[in-house]
Amino acid sequence: MASSDGTVTLRSMAGDDHRTIATFTVPGRVRSVAFSPDGRTLAATSTDGPVSLWDVTDRRRTAVLAASTRGARAVAFDPRGGVLAVANTDGTVQLWDTGREPRRTASLTDHEGSLHALAYAPDGRTLASAGADRTVRLWDTDRARPLDVLKGHTDEVLGVAFSPDGRQVVSGGIDRTVRLWDVRGGDSTATFTGSSDDINAVAYTPDGAAVVGAVGDGTTRLWDVRGGRQTTVLAGHTDYVLGVALTSDGALLATAGFDQSVVLWDLGGQVLTARPFTEVWQATYSPDGKLLATADTDHTVRLWDARTHRLLKRLTGHREAVLSVAFAPDGRTLASAGSDGTIRLWNVPERKPLATLSGHTGEVFSVAFAPDGRTLASAGADRTVRLWDVASHRRVAVLKGHGDYANDVAFSPDGRTLASAGDDLAVRLWDVASRRPLAELTGHTGAVRSVVFSPDGATLASSGNDGTVRLWDARARRSEAVLTGHTGAVRSVAFSPDGQALASSGNDRTVRLWDVASRRPWASLTGHTNAVWGVDFAPDGRTVASSSTDGTVRLWDLDAGARLAEICRLRAAMGPDERASLLPGIPVSAGSACAGG
Repeated sequence: MASSDGTVTLRSMAGDDHRTIATFTVPGRVRSVAFSPDGRTLAATSTDGPVSLWDVTDRRRTAVLAASTRGARAVAFDPRGGVLAVANTDGTVQLWDTGREPRRTASLTDHEGSLHALAYAPDGRTLASAGADRTVRLWDTDRARPLDVLKGHTDEVLGVAFSPDGRQVVSGGIDRTVRLWDVRGGDSTATFTGSSDDINAVAYTPDGAAVVGAVGDGTTRLWDVRGGRQTTVLAGHTDYVLGVALTSDGALLATAGFDQSVVLWDLGGQVLTARPFTEVWQATYSPDGKLLATADTDHTVRLWDARTHRLLKRLTGHREAVLSVAFAPDGRTLASAGSDGTIRLWNVPERKPLATLSGHTGEVFSVAFAPDGRTLASAGADRTVRLWDVASHRRVAVLKGHGDYANDVAFSPDGRTLASAGDDLAVRLWDVASRRPLAELTGHTGAVRSVVFSPDGATLASSGNDGTVRLWDARARRSEAVLTGHTGAVRSVAFSPDGQALASSGNDRTVRLWDVASRRPWASLTGHTNAVWGVDFAPDGRTVASSSTDGTVRLWDLDAGARLAEICRLRAAMGPDERASLLPGIPVSAGSACAGG
């Protein structure tokens, strides 16, 4: 996926697991990306730089192609491999041999004005280019010479694609039409209308029966090739749609929009779902339990009705992913922190911004309010913990001590002590009044991701990349217990309101519940399809909210969980015959529902 923030992101498409695999960075806004036929090389163009080539396997940039002094607009690989076509703003199309030492092999120069799009025929022998001169031009790629000029559009042509059999070309543009062309004769065979805005990109479905158009009005439209009529309008983006792509079986359509989202559409006969690529890093309840706030990677804070699960408001202002949210104790103020290095305060009743707090020199990973609501603490990639006066919006202290990223912060219930967790493998305790360090708690063998005090302040819990949850005596400042069970990094921990239970979540896609007194697990909650980054108890202790990079927030009924835990306890004390006779509704094989089998 290409972005205006200068990044190209690769995501897994295995099942529902859309985790980020890799991120590549280019100068300026990304204009176009393309994979080589073998999937090993990625090419990208941007507004402020040349064409970059990356090795997908080792994430290494392998070459930089100085395609044009005025910049490249689009790239496409020859299906036969080895050759990359580059469309430039100076009106030229360049062909590059992308071997060990990339070199330009040809320059095609008949267009007048900037080019916008490129597409190869399936056999690689013909190339189509489209641009500001209102034409689509066809080229013989083996001989590097023009074949035909397709004229008919009355304004700039923004998108072009070949049919699966290579016999037709589809184009779309600012004149709001989609046109079909016969490749051999160069004649226009059909013109599709119905769009109320520019056609920014076009594609054929793999069976060639329909064409897809990305439209400036925020919709994606499908036209039936044989019938010549518009069949489907997909409305899911909040701004214009820039790109479209289909899976090889035609079952899934991906659309990319200026609203900074990618939406997947299930086209198995009809449109069934629309799923934006948004990761949810944190979900937290308001003090009265009526609201749920989420920190989302689409630069948005969302407020939800915790009872009806209805979205109430999207709070926008962050320029990059939102990584943390926290309610003030009175529930009237919400703080959010993000990758843009800022902290934002919001008026919850009015759903309006209050202030922006700047000072961190990198990503801000966590925010937490003091119990009296007067002070806000933040932790960030600049290795600092910062304290802010909520009323004046001014920074009052910078706490330095972590030797690497500071990942999380938490106040003790009396507000006198602040705990911070860092990539330096340490939990650090600070005296809030004097701003001085109190202690360094060590024991984790990986980065410490989360830290939280128990409601009575006697215990501190931390979790880390070493896959453990650790309990500490907060007063004696010594380790009390190490809880194991997660099979990957543990991203978050939270105490229940009564302090009797602890929830943890991690990269193993589970939420685990622990009995604090016995230090034993009593439930493992599964359902997320990717890492679970956040966990929080509702104020009444009956529900746990978990947030995940799979783009969902899940609410878990702990009353049902407690009943299951009791069944599991009884089950563990019984033999198979007793289980079958006394718990007839629970099959003997149901041990997987109980923590530890």
